[in-house]
Amino acid sequence: MNILVFNQKGGVGKTTTALNLGAGLSRTGDAPVLLVDLDPQTHLTASLGYQAEEQKWNVSDWLAGQGHHPLEIGNKLSLVPGDYMPPASRDIKPAQLENTTLVIDAPPSWNNEVEVLMQACDLVISPLEPEFLSMQGISRLLQRMQHHGIPWSKLRLLLCRYDDRLLIHREVRARLVERFGRTILRCVIRKNIRLAEAPGQGLSIFDYAPYCLGALDYQELTDSLLAEAKGRGR
Repeated sequence: MNILVFNQKGGVGKTTTALNLGAGLSRTGDAPVLLVDLDPQTHLTASLGYQAEEQKWNVSDWLAGQGHHPLEIGNKLSLVPGDYMPPASRDIKPAQLENTTLVIDAPPSWNNEVEVLMQACDLVISPLEPEFLSMQGISRLLQRMQHHGIPWSKLRLLLCRYDDRLLIHREVRARLVERFGRTILRCVIRKNIRLAEAPGQGLSIFDYAPYCLGALDYQELTDSLLAEAKGRGR
């Protein structure tokens, strides 16, 4: 199962989702997980306690198929560190990894790399905040996917920083379900300060605060995606 985490808007929980979904899959799934930091901001790399500037091998090398030297993060979890100064154009022919789950943290903008990797991935998870403008962004993403021949069936919408006590959050969730149906995931990531704290310690939420709401929510997301993959037979 290969997953691209993407939203054309930044600051919506994209990197947090890539990190903790990858960690959850490595804990619960059978296959090893490779996290890929495609975003030049290299927040995924930093969230695991590494400096992109210090790495001799990074995502640009991985994309070009130049060796395979990921950073070992934990049991069945490794990282392709980001490139904070990527070339204007990069070859896209990453090594084919058998029996490995990829979780790619994409930049918050559409480009050729995003398109190619989205075509190759099984799922596209788009984290979004429960705001009405988020629906406009998703409509534009669907238009781009259609334009490039990428099936909408790959897309899964994930509400992040959700607070059920807020009327606007409940209203946005209801409208998303009405408009996008099964594309919107039933599980949500609730607002939780521990999710903001964990990257400062270079840890996933499961290692930093395994019993907090954030850990419970990302475990639920992990379990739902593994069950879906099992139903698809992959």
